[in-house]
Amino acid sequence: MSCDEVLRLLREREAACRGEAERLRAEAERITALLATCERELARITTACQVVGELPRVEPVPAAPVAAALAVVPAARRPPDAEARDRLLAVLARYAGPVRCRQVVEDLGLEVTARQVEVVRHRLKKAVAAGLVVQTPGELFTLARGAVAAGG
Repeated sequence: MSCDEVLRLLREREAACRGEAERLRAEAERITALLATCERELARITTACQVVGELPRVEPVPAAPVAAALAVVPAARRPPDAEARDRLLAVLARYAGPVRCRQVVEDLGLEVTARQVEVVRHRLKKAVAAGLVVQTPGELFTLARGAVAAGG
C-alpha cells in the first residue's frame, strides 16, 4: 500500500469520526436540555409534595346524612342562595380532602371562567363564615366536620 492510499484511508476515517463526533455533540445537547427540563419538573413535584404534606388531614365525610339536610327545611321555603349552597356542599362531600374552586366549578357543570371561579369562591367563603366549609392554606376548600351536604 502506498503512502497516498494510507493518507486517503486515514482522511476518510477522520471525516467519519468528525461526523460521528458532531452527531454525538448534538445528541449530548439534546439530552442536556431534556435533563434540565426533567430536573425542573422534579423540583416542582418535590415542592408540591411538601405543600400537600403540610395540609391538614381530612377525614372522609359520611354520605348517609345527605337526605336529612333537605328534610329540615322544605325546598319551597328555602331561599335561592340555600340551593346554590347545597349544591356546593354536595360537590365538596364527594371529596375526601380539600379541593380548588376551579374543580368545584367544573363539578357543578359551569363554564370554567375567571368570573365563575370567583363567584364560586365567594359562595364558598360565605359557607366558611357559616361554619359549613373549612378553607385551608392555598385557597383549598373542604366540607366542615359535621356539616351535612344536600342533594344527591
